[in-house]
Amino acid sequence: MSAPVNVCVRTQGTCGSRNLLSCVTLGRALCMTAAETVVEEKSEGRKEVRKRGVDGRVRSFKEIPHTGKSGWVNLVKFWKEDRFGQLHKHMERTFNALGPIYRENVGTQSSVNIIMPPDIGELFRSEGLHPERMTLQPWATHRETRQHSKGVFLKSGEEWRADRLLLNKEVMMSASVKRFLPLLDEVARDFCRVLRVRVEREGRGEEGKRSLTIDPSPDLFRFALEASCHVIYGERIGLFSSSPSLESQKFIWAVERMLATTPPLLYLPHRLLVLIGAPLWIQHATAWDHIFSHAEARIQKGYQRLSTSQGQGSKAGIAGDQYNGVLGQLLKKGQLSLDLIKANITELMAGAVDTTAVPLQFALFELGRNPEVQERVRQQVRASWAQAGGDPQRALQGAPLLRGTMKEILRLY
Repeated sequence: MSAPVNVCVRTQGTCGSRNLLSCVTLGRALCMTAAETVVEEKSEGRKEVRKRGVDGRVRSFKEIPHTGKSGWVNLVKFWKEDRFGQLHKHMERTFNALGPIYRENVGTQSSVNIIMPPDIGELFRSEGLHPERMTLQPWATHRETRQHSKGVFLKSGEEWRADRLLLNKEVMMSASVKRFLPLLDEVARDFCRVLRVRVEREGRGEEGKRSLTIDPSPDLFRFALEASCHVIYGERIGLFSSSPSLESQKFIWAVERMLATTPPLLYLPHRLLVLIGAPLWIQHATAWDHIFSHAEARIQKGYQRLSTSQGQGSKAGIAGDQYNGVLGQLLKKGQLSLDLIKANITELMAGAVDTTAVPLQFALFELGRNPEVQERVRQQVRASWAQAGGDPQRALQGAPLLRGTMKEILRLY
């Protein structure tokens, strides 16, 4: 089953990963596409296909099946059944029951959910160059109450595209990736070293051949945080040292707390929670405050480092070309204001953790239950490293099975 995409109808609140630009236009397009997809899937013998309404005609928005009209009743069910922590399972059950497109009201959120790749493609094509993206309202409310600028995660339309194009140059273009791959490699080597030490210390079996069963989630979370901070700030935060600083531990807590409190806050009236000082909102806002203060300190250090290196380069008659992370590049080019740099850097850092750690965990899971594929990937990576002469980019280019594995993981999960 393909990964679900949560599509928002812009009513009262926030929602999933995309907003419908027009309830009427896109709603009709999606209904039509879903109906056609059902016919195709039925011919392939899929069991979960809906049996009703597959005549291919354009259907009204109101005809999309739904889980119940009362958002507050549904919210109570979500809380009682802990669906926030198992949202993917809830969506899978609902897709199997209602078909490839359904509506859902939960608290203040109204959403349309689609799962079939052709429907998702239809939605993305309809967005154009300036999509109306979802609003992570708890994040946006924090920025508004603290008078912080909003970064690319919280923007839409032309404003989003303007920031996104500038950030793409620093985080997605091949020249930029080539510059920060050594930073990722350094963190990955430390991560593997820490795991080996732990296996030797806690594992079972004879020395050199010990085995250890662990939950990799906390370790992958720390790897993703250390790696993303190294790339973004150009310096390590020390999560793999034998005694991480108290500041680093507080930072981990803040990111974990921010991520944990985000899902339930998506469904609640945020302004009311702010007004009454609800504990859930206080936890969320406090976590973000700490993340911003941490980012502020790193940005100030990065600015001072850049000023010093430019001054030394000027005295020597040369321009220093040392890579100082995404932050250093943005400061050096000066195409974004300092407030926007701070906003985007903070959101990049906060948004990079679970989106990296979760796919890696699924990759380990799939490789673990497909040992023959795991061995082929391992051998290809070792051979590629031997030929790359220490160049991570060349090593990646010589390991298509590794890239293919990660693409398949993203497709599946």
